[in-house]
Amino acid sequence: MAVLALLPSLPVLSAGCATRDSRALRRASRQTGKAIRKADAESVRESVVIGARDRVDYAAILSDASARSRWSGALAKPVEARAEATVMLTPEHPVRAVEDDKKGWSFAEDPTVLYSQNTPREALRSFVRASRVARWDVLLNLAPERYRIDLSEDELRAAWTEGEYSKDLQARRDRLAGHLADPIVSDSHMATLRLDDGEFALLEREGHRWVVVDF
Repeated sequence: MAVLALLPSLPVLSAGCATRDSRALRRASRQTGKAIRKADAESVRESVVIGARDRVDYAAILSDASARSRWSGALAKPVEARAEATVMLTPEHPVRAVEDDKKGWSFAEDPTVLYSQNTPREALRSFVRASRVARWDVLLNLAPERYRIDLSEDELRAAWTEGEYSKDLQARRDRLAGHLADPIVSDSHMATLRLDDGEFALLEREGHRWVVVDF
């Protein structure tokens, strides 16, 4: 999925999947700039990937001629444009790849690390894998600190395997697994992944790692 690094209010632009280089992305940027200049809210919304559309403040961007001029100017000449793609190594193992104009495509993360928490997607992937293979130590480490204080590995094992809500936990885990490659909306502190029926998986950052708050 191609993405454009711009300002916080308009985080992600869509320019198709697996573009060969950043040229198509820059064209999409210019087209979005034109739509903003014309105050065409629907076209602006269509240019944003589905997972981020509800997080964009369209009113602030299109509020007046001055704001529209600033945005259209920034989009005409973005500071950075980069193409990204999600490579599905297995149905439950999405790995992010990025394109460099000179070097071509490369992995943006180490696909051999089983339980990483460096990004929200890696944390969710680790959560699904750890719960499937009974790595309760990993699962405990993926919980927020306020939960870990009063939680043990044995309590996690019991909750997931024999507790009253064990079947529900497993079903929710399996639902989450089906959305691991979907767009994740995040800032420096929180991240959300849209699931079914208007529900979300919620993560937060603890230091340099991400933990799963709800799924």
